[in-house]
Amino acid sequence: MSDLIAVVVRFVLRIFLLLMALVFIASLLLAGALLLVLWGVRRLWARLTGRPVSPWVFHVDPRAQWSRFYHAADQWPARSSGSRRADESPRRPQDIQDVEVKQPKPPADR
Repeated sequence: MSDLIAVVVRFVLRIFLLLMALVFIASLLLAGALLLVLWGVRRLWARLTGRPVSPWVFHVDPRAQWSRFYHAADQWPARSSGSRRADESPRRPQDIQDVEVKQPKPPADR
């Protein structure tokens, strides 16, 4: 009996996945058809009005994003306006104090 139920569940799942795929393909075809109709109406309107048909383009400059992030590294880490003045220089080596190393003390027995 459980084999019959497993076969029915697999069959229903396959039918469900097939229907989902058909709906997805139909939506893609519908979107493509709508774009084609819209492009045709636009082309027809341009011909009727005597204007040239300009293509739909999306200009992408790959250098723009590269230069944006490349030059952002020059400003990193961001300095707050009150942290350092422009005429103040960074710390010089003589401003740094050396620390003496202390030996660890053995733990006290209680």
